[in-house]
Amino acid sequence: MKKSLLAVAVAAALPAAAFAQTNVTLYGIADVGVGWNDNDGPGDSNTMVVNSGYQSTSRFGIRGTEDLGSGLKATFNLEAGVQLDQGLSDSDIASRSAFWQRRAVVGLAGGFGEVRLGRDYTPGFSAAGTTDVMGYGLLGNWLTYTAQGGVTTRASNGIHYTGTFSGITLRAMYAEGELLDSATTDSGGGDAWGLSGVYAGGPLTVQAYYQEVNNVLGDAVKQAGIGAGYNFGAFRLTLTYGVADADGTAVVAGGDKLQGLGLGAGVKLGTGELLAQVMQLKVDNPVAGGSDPKGTGFGIAYVHPLSKRTNLYATYGMMRNNSTGNFSILASDNSVAAGARGADPKGVAVGIRHLF
Repeated sequence: MKKSLLAVAVAAALPAAAFAQTNVTLYGIADVGVGWNDNDGPGDSNTMVVNSGYQSTSRFGIRGTEDLGSGLKATFNLEAGVQLDQGLSDSDIASRSAFWQRRAVVGLAGGFGEVRLGRDYTPGFSAAGTTDVMGYGLLGNWLTYTAQGGVTTRASNGIHYTGTFSGITLRAMYAEGELLDSATTDSGGGDAWGLSGVYAGGPLTVQAYYQEVNNVLGDAVKQAGIGAGYNFGAFRLTLTYGVADADGTAVVAGGDKLQGLGLGAGVKLGTGELLAQVMQLKVDNPVAGGSDPKGTGFGIAYVHPLSKRTNLYATYGMMRNNSTGNFSILASDNSVAAGARGADPKGVAVGIRHLF
C-alpha cells in the first residue's frame, strides 16, 4: 500500500483543512528474527526464541511538515515501538507505559536548524550511533555499552535543537525532571542536558558529545564520548569510546564509573556487507564490592539486501565476563543477559527486516 494512501487513512480523523496544508507521512520498520540464546547460567541455559527487532526495533510513526513561508516550517513526529513477534505495542510491555515512547515532538525548522519540544533522542545517543559500524543493530552493536548506562537514549519534557552547518551537525538538549524538593526528591532531580557535534565529510565521520542526567536526588551521571569512522570504499572502520561518571548518590552500571571502547569493521561481500565489532567494558568501584567488573564483547553479522527496503541478516554475539562481570550482549531490541556473575552469554539469530 502506498504511503500516501496510508497517510490519508491515518489522518482521516484530523481536521480536513489542516491536513490539506500539511505533508504527512506514515513510516515504519518490521523486523523479526529467529534466535538461540545461551546465558551460560546454572542448569539449562539455552533458549530458542522468535523475537522482534534484532537489526532494528520494529516501529511505526507519523511525521509531517507545514510550510509557513519565509523559509519556516512547522514539524511534528510521533513514533511508537512494536513487538512484532507478539503483536503488542511497546506500551503494552510491563516496563513501559507511554504509547509514543520512541518519539513525540512538535517544532519549528528553518535556516537556523530545528527546535523541537517533547520526547526525543539525546544528543549523546544520536552522536555515538554515527561511529557504530553496526548502526545500533545486530548482536554486538554499541548498545551493548549505552544500555548498561553509558548513554541515556531519550529525554522527555525536553527542548531539543538540531542544526547542520558546513558538514557539522550540532545538537543540544535540556529536559526538565519536573520534581519538587521533598524528603525523597530534589527540584533538580530528573533534569538532563547535553551537547554533541558530528562532522560528516566524504569518507570521514567524527563525533563527540557530553551530557548530564540527574537522578531524583539531583546527583548526575556525566556521560561523554568520542568516535571516528572512515569509509575506504570496499571496507570501513570505526572506533568509539565512551565514559559515564556518577556523582554522589548516582550509580552507573552498579558502580562509580563505566567505560567502553569499541572497534568495528565492515567489508563488502557480494551484494551485502560483513560487519564485526569488538569492545571492552569496565566498571570502577562496584557497589557490590570486589574487583572491578570487566567484559569483552564480540559481534559479527552479514546483511544481505533483497531490495532497497528489504534485507536478510544473520548475526552472532558473545560477551566474556571476568569473575565479577555480568555484562549482557545486545542486538537492537534484544539482549542475552549473563546467567550469573562471571558467566559468558552468547546468541545467534537470523531474520528479515522491511522498511516502509
